[in-house]
Amino acid sequence: MESEEPDRALASRRGILVPVANPEGVAPLLSIALCAADAADPAPRVLALVPRSFGYGSIGLDAGASVQEVRSEGAPSSAAIAAAQAYAQARGVCVEASAVWSGDPAHDIISAALNAGVEWIVMGYHRGLAGGDTMGGVVRQVLARAENLPIRVAVFVQGTDRPFERVFAAFDSGADGQAALSLAVRISRVTHAKLRALLVSGRVEDTGDDLLDMVHDARHKLGAHFHSDVLTKRSLGQLFKQTPGRLLIVGRKFADEVEMPLDEVPGADRCVIVVQGGAPS
Repeated sequence: MESEEPDRALASRRGILVPVANPEGVAPLLSIALCAADAADPAPRVLALVPRSFGYGSIGLDAGASVQEVRSEGAPSSAAIAAAQAYAQARGVCVEASAVWSGDPAHDIISAALNAGVEWIVMGYHRGLAGGDTMGGVVRQVLARAENLPIRVAVFVQGTDRPFERVFAAFDSGADGQAALSLAVRISRVTHAKLRALLVSGRVEDTGDDLLDMVHDARHKLGAHFHSDVLTKRSLGQLFKQTPGRLLIVGRKFADEVEMPLDEVPGADRCVIVVQGGAPS
């Protein structure tokens, strides 16, 4: 399905879409989404995608006959939606939650994000009890399909909804690196956590004006809670060495460069968010 506003500029998009599959993954995703939401944003949208037991193709968010077919069947029930509603109610916050039938989750996630005009998709990458990935293939498809769209994607590799005392971000002048820093600033500002931002290469003084403006803006918003440094070596080991906290936010291109695994991160208590920056328009 084509979006009603497929070319809506990234700067004009607002809000967060949180696709969910399993109730166990709802809490950390909603925790991040609520922290990342700007004060002017609408309530986060939680979307549960329920696989169909028959047929094929994308059904659920498409127009025309597909929607009519789904409406005739009724909305599916979802334990993930129940978990999201319970999480929000317990914390006195609002979310928009809905469940849909889907034969092509990645397509339906992108379509929902475009039509809702959201800036971010926040989703999890996790494995099933049997060892096969439950959202991994979908995550990679969403990243691929969103690469040239005005939508940012944040993938929570593994995580918890426990509070973060410190946030680390690896950033550079690319779209992914700038989006990683932007997300880190939002989370730190809401949680009052300290943010340590690592420039992936070179010195901060040598970066372009846009990136310097972001650093200055982060320092203005966070004050003494913001510190910047330089990553001394472009490697996964050095990145983990210089980010000894529980939450690390890193751009996708750099994560790919240092071969950061998307299915498991070393350290049982370490949480990583891999960010893909959206196209400007």
